[in-house]
Amino acid sequence: MADTPLAASPTRPAAVEVIDCTLRDGEQTPGVWFTVEEKVHLARLLADAGIGLLDAGFPGASGADLDAMQEMRQSGVAARLGATARPLRQDIAAAGKAQADEVFLFMPTSDLRLRETLGITRDQAAHLMRTGVDEVLGEGMGLNVVFEDATRADPAHLIRLVDELCAPGTVSRVILADSVGCAHPAGMRTLVRALAERLDPGIAICTHAHNDYGLATANTLAAVDAGARAITCTVNGIGERAGNADLAECLAALTHLYGVRHGVLAERLPELAGFVERASGIHMSATKPVTGYNVYRHESGVHVDSMLKDTRSYEVLPPAWTGRERGYVLGKHSGASLIRHILRQADPPRDVDDETARRLVDVVKQAVERKDKTRYERAYAAKEAFMVSALAGVSPELVITEYDRLSSEGGT
Repeated sequence: MADTPLAASPTRPAAVEVIDCTLRDGEQTPGVWFTVEEKVHLARLLADAGIGLLDAGFPGASGADLDAMQEMRQSGVAARLGATARPLRQDIAAAGKAQADEVFLFMPTSDLRLRETLGITRDQAAHLMRTGVDEVLGEGMGLNVVFEDATRADPAHLIRLVDELCAPGTVSRVILADSVGCAHPAGMRTLVRALAERLDPGIAICTHAHNDYGLATANTLAAVDAGARAITCTVNGIGERAGNADLAECLAALTHLYGVRHGVLAERLPELAGFVERASGIHMSATKPVTGYNVYRHESGVHVDSMLKDTRSYEVLPPAWTGRERGYVLGKHSGASLIRHILRQADPPRDVDDETARRLVDVVKQAVERKDKTRYERAYAAKEAFMVSALAGVSPELVITEYDRLSSEGGT
């Protein structure tokens, strides 16, 4: 626990369920795709880390997702497999064919999405969801009702949907999706509390937060503080646009700041982060919280001097929690304390006076300032080239060429 944990909240649960969405929403990151083999391996890593439910794909929209989920089942992935589906018969049938344990049944709830993109009314949307709910329950799969764009919806409409769709013993979770990442923590708390008052205690409120304003983790934690008993995350926070709530960030805060149990093995987080980085092509910043390269490394002379005296000075998140080690970096901002520390650790240990320590600090700083920064430019250029090529998808010319070919054959 942190030295100053968040004060207890009467609505905060003692434990939360963590649902991972990397296999579905994470793969929806523009330019990202996973092979079936990568999906199965990632599902196994997530399950081995202690995550019990995976949003494993959208089989109604992707044959590859259907194949991957079937392979996950056949290979004995320990976690429960969830399939995302619209309230359409074909989507729900695909979820059954994928051997899903549960369905994440989603429908837009904001008037903007209903009116402008689907061209339907609130009543029509409620009817579609009711039909989908009955279909899922008839297939014997677990049911999660996902209120898409919930943070832009009229709360009265959400309450009506809760009353109409969420009978005790039928729905496992109501998932509030901040689909465009526009919520703020105070608003999320208010929304969760309003719906919790209407829901049967056996139905958990869950959040699905996007990160367009950099608030996905904050909104997820605010929801938990207000009573949400489940959260969704992705590894490295990948996902549509700016991504989703980051798995490692949420777990670290729940553990060390909120005192909420989650059952996930934190020491597995670096392996998960590395695998998703390689498979997705989305490379993480060195300063990324929890799993970033620099998170447990210190250079500043004042910081290092304090850390050598008491590691709590500038490190409230312990490196060992994720299986990492603390590091001290010799650089432009280093001071005499680190010089002395290094010499004392040498074999044999060396003692050094103040003047010698100062001269050695100057040597280090001059060595840094003489370093060639050409590699920085090369690395930046390589990154830009990678994003333009690997993450760009395929050329629109492919569609035009294929259309012309099909047209010449008499098809469309």
